[in-house]
Amino acid sequence: MSGILNIKLENILDLTKEELGGLLLKEGGKKFNANQIFNWLYKKKAVSFTEMSNLSAGMRAATEKLFEIKYLTSGKILTSAKGDAVKFLFKLGDGHKIESVLMLQPYGNTFCASTQVGCAYGCHMCATGKMGLKRNLSPGEITGQLLAAEKEQGEKVNNIVFMGMGEPLANYDNFKKAVLIFSDPDGININQRRQTVSTCGVVPGIDRLISDGLRVNLSVSLHSTFDSLRDKLVPVNKKYKVAVLLKKLQEYCKVTRSHVSIEYVLIAGVNDGIGEADNLIKMINKFCLNTKVNLIPVNPVDALSPSGEETIKMWQKKLENAKIISTSRRERGADILAACGQLAGEE
Repeated sequence: MSGILNIKLENILDLTKEELGGLLLKEGGKKFNANQIFNWLYKKKAVSFTEMSNLSAGMRAATEKLFEIKYLTSGKILTSAKGDAVKFLFKLGDGHKIESVLMLQPYGNTFCASTQVGCAYGCHMCATGKMGLKRNLSPGEITGQLLAAEKEQGEKVNNIVFMGMGEPLANYDNFKKAVLIFSDPDGININQRRQTVSTCGVVPGIDRLISDGLRVNLSVSLHSTFDSLRDKLVPVNKKYKVAVLLKKLQEYCKVTRSHVSIEYVLIAGVNDGIGEADNLIKMINKFCLNTKVNLIPVNPVDALSPSGEETIKMWQKKLENAKIISTSRRERGADILAACGQLAGEE
């Protein structure tokens, strides 16, 4: 096992199986050793290499000198009054804090993962954006949130949404590694089609999703189809205007043969008028988008008021008449600040 002392010790949870296998081969290991180790880490939640009984003594010794196993541990845990959402606060090694949410559902549990500490994009209705960007999360810090949540709650996660703190496509390389680890059959084994990435409209990141051939679902926080308003609500629009973004979504649908979800947070008196609904329909038809629209009454952030039930019904009726699928999202965990736009990494 030559060269071991020259390799920097790193968290093994930051590696995809292919990366791990490449390092092990250099140390005289076999390709199947990476499969074995992934199984121990993600299925059996091993906390040390000595537990990995089907590895040779030499390989266990090599991995101990190459890597550390550094799981996240949760601090404060809050459960919603209805018991359908659990929010986790994680304190990272450098003192930064992040939050993520487990949503408990009869038809399968969904985990909402964070990808950054804070966010640089400053969306008007998002508490995370008001923090500014502190740093990116590593792959192990992203996947570690789910591992800790499953261990704490004794629940199996069926779906993953990258809709927590941060803009996933602005931390693309680490986000991609997390997707590969989540979907690895020897790892967490959640199919890419059961993973959804949410973006505020980072067009170069959508380009990379297309070119890399990831098969995750794509969700876009639109919130207005008028550039003058979207510039204020979602400041990235100043760089990538609505037409540019929708043109890229059109390409995404064509190349991947997937649909996209449009997230539309409805704010009373701001973006919920008839003109907004009509223009959304016009733009969807213009760009021939294979899409569904998720209507989300804004959650309490900076005293913004959610649109009323009648307004939401009006939107749904218009979309239905235009043969566009829509849903009115039932938010879980607003009472513990765990719903859309409310995560801020606070004690």
